[in-house]
Amino acid sequence: MKLIKYLLILVIIVLLAVSFTPLKLYYAQIAKNLKPLQLQEISGSAIKGSAQTAKYMGMNLGQAKWLLYPSSYNAMTLNFEIRDKLYDFRGKFIKTIKSELLKDLTGTVDWALIEKNLYFKNGKVSGYLELDFSHIEVKQGVPQQIIGTAITKELKLLKPAKKNLGEIEVVFSSQNPQIIVGQVNSNSNVLNVSGAIYIHKNRRWEIKLTLLPMPGEYEIEYALQGIGDRRASGGRTLNMAGFY
Repeated sequence: MKLIKYLLILVIIVLLAVSFTPLKLYYAQIAKNLKPLQLQEISGSAIKGSAQTAKYMGMNLGQAKWLLYPSSYNAMTLNFEIRDKLYDFRGKFIKTIKSELLKDLTGTVDWALIEKNLYFKNGKVSGYLELDFSHIEVKQGVPQQIIGTAITKELKLLKPAKKNLGEIEVVFSSQNPQIIVGQVNSNSNVLNVSGAIYIHKNRRWEIKLTLLPMPGEYEIEYALQGIGDRRASGGRTLNMAGFY
C-alpha cells in the first residue's frame, strides 16, 4: 500500500512539474517524439499553452492553442484551436489505446482556399465554408466514421456577373464498414449541385458532382467552364480521386 501511495505522489509531482514548467525550456528534447508536428514561438506549458506557428508534415497550420488533460483512465483529451488568415478550427482530440477521435470540430474555411483546387477559368467566387462535425473516428490513419456537416455561407459569384449562389451542403452520416459517404446537395436559385464525397477504407477518396445552372443562368454556365467536364445536356460533371 505504501508503494502505491508513493507512486501516486510521484505521478502528482510529475504532473505538477509539467503543468508549471514552460514548454519552450525542454521542447528541443521532445521535438523528435512530436513529429510530424512542429511548434515555434511557444508560450505556456505542455498542459496549457500556445504557439505562434504550428506545422504538420512541413505544412504551416497557423497559430495554435491547446489544453491537455486525462478524460478517463485510458484516454487523453486535447482541446485545441488553430487559426490562420483563411481558416480557423476548434475541437477536441481524444487519444485512446485503439483509436483517435475528433469531437465537436467546428470552424470556417475561406472559399479562396477551396478555390485553389478548382479551375474557375471565367469566374470569381467569394464566401466561406462552415464546419460542424460532432464525431470523427480514425484508426491507424484510416477514417472509420464521420458525422457532421460542411455548408457554404455567403457564397457569391463576383464575375462575370454578381449572383447569390445560395448554399451547398455536404452531410456525412454513413456508417458503412467499407466506405464513408458525404451527400452533397444545394439550396440555390441559380445553381443545382448534387453528388457525393466518398472516403474508402483502402485509403482512396473520390468526389463526384453534377453542377447544373438553372435555365437562363448563362453567366453561371460561363463561369463554370474549366471545372470538370461538359455535360451534353448542359452543366458540368466534376470527378476527382486520389489517395490519402
